[in-house]
Amino acid sequence: MHSHIIILKIIHIFAGVFWVGFAFFNIAFLQPAVKATGVEGQKLMQFLVRNTRLMMTVYITATLTILSGLGLYWPLAGSTSSFVRTGYGLILTISSTAGIIAWIIAVFVIRNIFNQMGALGTEIQSQEGPPSEGQMSGLQRLGAKLGVVGNIVIFFMVIALLGMSTARYSHF
Repeated sequence: MHSHIIILKIIHIFAGVFWVGFAFFNIAFLQPAVKATGVEGQKLMQFLVRNTRLMMTVYITATLTILSGLGLYWPLAGSTSSFVRTGYGLILTISSTAGIIAWIIAVFVIRNIFNQMGALGTEIQSQEGPPSEGQMSGLQRLGAKLGVVGNIVIFFMVIALLGMSTARYSHF
């Protein structure tokens, strides 16, 4: 095996583990905790988004996962469609497509939701007194939207994980 393939596999696996792990943690634990703790939870999210490199790291690792995956896929698939006609090729193609869909939603839709939440949080923090009813309903609406979209991303991630982890055992 060529050293660049090994490097791509290491990047793909480690970046993918981080990205998928954070997505599951975010949807299953972090967002429900933020929702349950109201304004205090929003302060935590504000801190994470503004004062740490967490979100940038998630988007970078998601992108590294996709790019390294494409770097691994392309030499296998080549320029012919015969690869996709094998069980291995078909499952890798489906799971790769699912991973790319998850990336597109995460980078373009979820990031936008987080940006909107951040702007609303900034507005709340800059005013005197507690958030208005409109501001709280806006945060709740964005949180609900994040939950729905996050679950869609998780769905595609599960397809990608299952396919990539089992493709080599497909003989049809």
